[in-house]
Amino acid sequence: MAELDVGRHCQVERCRRRDFLPFVCDGCSGVFCLEHRSRESHSCPEVTVIHERLKSDKPTSYPCSFKDCAERELVPVTCPYCEKNFCLRHRHQSDHECEKLEIPRPRMVATQKLVKDIIDSKTGETASKRRKGAKNSETAAKVALMKLKMRADGDKSLPQTERVYFQVFLPKGSKEKSKPMFFCHRWSIGKVIDFAASLTSLKNDNNKLTAKVTIDYNFPKALG
Repeated sequence: MAELDVGRHCQVERCRRRDFLPFVCDGCSGVFCLEHRSRESHSCPEVTVIHERLKSDKPTSYPCSFKDCAERELVPVTCPYCEKNFCLRHRHQSDHECEKLEIPRPRMVATQKLVKDIIDSKTGETASKRRKGAKNSETAAKVALMKLKMRADGDKSLPQTERVYFQVFLPKGSKEKSKPMFFCHRWSIGKVIDFAASLTSLKNDNNKLTAKVTIDYNFPKALG
């Protein structure tokens, strides 16, 4: 009686088992037994290709060369002096204790200190002059106000607390260019103009609508 040719042998060389229900690999199209049906078990070439592809697709990272630092960067950060790679936190020479870091010489340090002392001294002198200038300006203003109050003309019956002092500039043709005066801070502009006109003996038609104003009531200078 002839032997029936049923099933196929496993293609794994160390196995070669005949399986009546063999498995066909969908990767390499090989025929395998139940034990070697998976790609890993029969070292399928397709699995190797996939692993190599995944390995090549894995992003490259660059480790930091600084001691005890485990940081990695996706792009290389190379020190231009020691030419080693570092993370962003240790990218500067002083941060990674660069072996090519130049230490300032004592003479250079002394020169830097001298320059700093000169700059500080000049800055101090400038600040002192500014303070002195501001103080002189303040003193001059106080003296000018005191002189103005001494020479100012006005209603002597007004209490000191109600007086406001002006250096009134008079119209062209007047005997004086300007005259110090004081007025009551509660007076209206019209009353101030009338009083100033009477003090300087100027013609005053300011209370007439059609008259030309004889005194400019936009006093340019006031002290008080």
